[in-house]
Amino acid sequence: MGIFRSAGLYLVTSSELSDRPTLEIIEQSLKAGCRLFQLREKTLTRDQYKELAFQARTLAERYGALFIVNDHVDVALDVGADGVHLGQDDMSINDARKILGSEFMIGVSTHNIQEAVNAQVQGADYINIGPAFPTNTKPDAISLGLDGIEQILPYVKIPFTFMGGIKLDNVDSLKAFKPAAVAVITGLTRSPSLTVDISAFLS
Repeated sequence: MGIFRSAGLYLVTSSELSDRPTLEIIEQSLKAGCRLFQLREKTLTRDQYKELAFQARTLAERYGALFIVNDHVDVALDVGADGVHLGQDDMSINDARKILGSEFMIGVSTHNIQEAVNAQVQGADYINIGPAFPTNTKPDAISLGLDGIEQILPYVKIPFTFMGGIKLDNVDSLKAFKPAAVAVITGLTRSPSLTVDISAFLS
């Protein structure tokens, strides 16, 4: 958890929301100083996802980064990822822990106080709070805004991240809450100047 707690930036991939190949974005991000990323690919078959995950694992090892698999607990185990990130409709934390053991990180997406509390009670290593702002990734989701985030945080006792609509023009308002990292998709996957933007997110 050492790298995670001080990561600052959490790259989340999404090939359908990218203007370059996923592995290219990951490697450029790692070269620029990002040390935490999640492989979130909703349109790939399991076999395609697993093949991509093996390649992502190689990049993580090369650059000393933490690699989180989205949803696929079995793939996380097979490729030797550092952790898995679960949504509210995915496998339970308890079941994931039985499969992965204590060495794997388990993160959970949460959207309100109850989900945040439940994730902590069930043994999550970190929670993601969001969507912070309106986002094209989940256009039907109601964003929390700064006020909604402030209501949740008093109940959070473990490391947390933010996600959802995070851009360079609003990230400072979230950094004030001192998250372990801010999770970004299109702010990076569609960035015309990835190296410059990563430096800005990390500053």
